[in-house]
Amino acid sequence: MTLHPLTVNTSVVLLAAAAILLLSSCQKSKNLGAFTDDGDRATPVHLEPLPKAPDYSKVECWALLPERSEASGTDVFYIHPTMFEGEGLGWVANLDDEKVNAAVDHWPIRHQASVFQGLGRVFAPRYRQAHYRSFVLLDSLSGAALDLAYSDVRQAFLYWLEHHDQGRPILIAGHSQGTWHARLLLQEFFDGTPLGDRLVAAYIPGFDVYANDFQHIPPCESPDQIACFCSWRTYTTGYTPRWIQHLQADQEYTNPACINPISWTVREDIYSPAEAHLGTMTERFKLKYKHKMTARVHQGMLWLDEPDVFGARYLRRDNWHSGDYNLFWENIRQNAILRAQHFSQP
Repeated sequence: MTLHPLTVNTSVVLLAAAAILLLSSCQKSKNLGAFTDDGDRATPVHLEPLPKAPDYSKVECWALLPERSEASGTDVFYIHPTMFEGEGLGWVANLDDEKVNAAVDHWPIRHQASVFQGLGRVFAPRYRQAHYRSFVLLDSLSGAALDLAYSDVRQAFLYWLEHHDQGRPILIAGHSQGTWHARLLLQEFFDGTPLGDRLVAAYIPGFDVYANDFQHIPPCESPDQIACFCSWRTYTTGYTPRWIQHLQADQEYTNPACINPISWTVREDIYSPAEAHLGTMTERFKLKYKHKMTARVHQGMLWLDEPDVFGARYLRRDNWHSGDYNLFWENIRQNAILRAQHFSQP
């Protein structure tokens, strides 16, 4: 989903400004033309015209492209979330759009992909990401836009395999729309394949992922487990979003996989202690607020207690989606290092 800084004029609320980069909504368009107007957003009626496909042999088609190196370590393939939203726009982003590229670089690359920098090389492709409306309308054009976006991610990964792969351990990461594509990538290239033997782990929060999405890649259930996936969606304790309420009405419903990114366990009966929380990455890229958060897994959600900071009542929100990485930044960093070390042990 789209990330924006929360503009609040107090240092206390910097926690929310940094960790919760709020979703912005589409406004009604005055310029309909090839768009339909459903009352609160303008929707293009065709997927075309499409922006040109990326050429991953070109540096500009990557948000992160490290130099080739023989040094040891883990290769990380990170897929950024949606940064393409607004009225009067097409279904997929243009890689020549400097505004969108700057938003990708300043928010998810800086605040999410950075968590993996200590592992080794981090690769992050630019791709013709689907517009935010794809996750609102969920119609045939939404599906087509997401399919096109995944085709770019797939091509980027194939290019990485042919030109950058040196046989290292691999970590897959994403968030929100990036998790949507990461799940498909894991299914196609890692689930029960030789490449799966090199999978350290996948960090794929911000979208519901289920244990039965894969045949050979289980949900992670402990801090040092490898060849598994970590997924969570963060909400305020006591809040259950409507989409889960609706699904829970189905007798065959199964909760999404969820792990606590503070304790790295899946237990629902205990909260992770505040002492286990290692810090939040702020908007200004400062690690702060250590030992300020407690959370637990509840019915496929991560329930986060009110942060233990002065003025916490002003931080309250039901959905902490855009803070899935920032809130637990140091915990994720140290856990990724731990899993990589465990993978490398004979």
